[in-house]
Amino acid sequence: AGRENDWSTAVPVLTFFVTCGYIGLATGRSTNDIFILIWRTVCGPVYSVTFRDGFIGDVITSTVRPLQDVAFTLFYCLYTAHGWLLTSSFAADGIDVAAHTAGRSWLLNCVILPACTVSPLWWRFLQCLRQSYETKKRWPYLGNAFKYFVAAQVAMFGVFDPSRKRTILWLSSFVAATLYQVWWDTFMDWDLLVVSLERVEVQRDCDEERREKIG
Repeated sequence: AGRENDWSTAVPVLTFFVTCGYIGLATGRSTNDIFILIWRTVCGPVYSVTFRDGFIGDVITSTVRPLQDVAFTLFYCLYTAHGWLLTSSFAADGIDVAAHTAGRSWLLNCVILPACTVSPLWWRFLQCLRQSYETKKRWPYLGNAFKYFVAAQVAMFGVFDPSRKRTILWLSSFVAATLYQVWWDTFMDWDLLVVSLERVEVQRDCDEERREKIG
């Protein structure tokens, strides 16, 4: 087969659709439970936020980059399949054309990819506001909400106006947002490098008792 009918170019696209179908069939009823959990995360301000909802929100925010890759892959496969249906051949050039078309898609670049970038951060931001409202406490929920708010703003400017990534203002905002996230995750969420005064006093009393027994 020549360039006019190269079936090897169909392997990546067919593999993607077969994998999606297999995952849909394998999960079965559990898919409904997954969608329910995601729906509760999306509707953070409406429902009471539990530990499970917050954990799911954190997991979703960690999949921002994979979600972008999956979205681009889906559009790439759809454009490739559309081109094959129109030409009735698996041309090797169709792969490059599909990638170029997907890269210039207004729907993908202006709606889908920005939504994949900002939506998880926005959902988690609303969850933190809901927790602050329910507990009647500003700290630490508003501080956590501020972390997701700043990250979403920096990501929005980077997506819609990539030229700003070269400016001092955007770079400074990016560094400040990253340092704040690292500080929050390290000292607030994980409680690392935190010295407990109560534990120090308890340890000091134990040492004094031990010295008295020895003496």
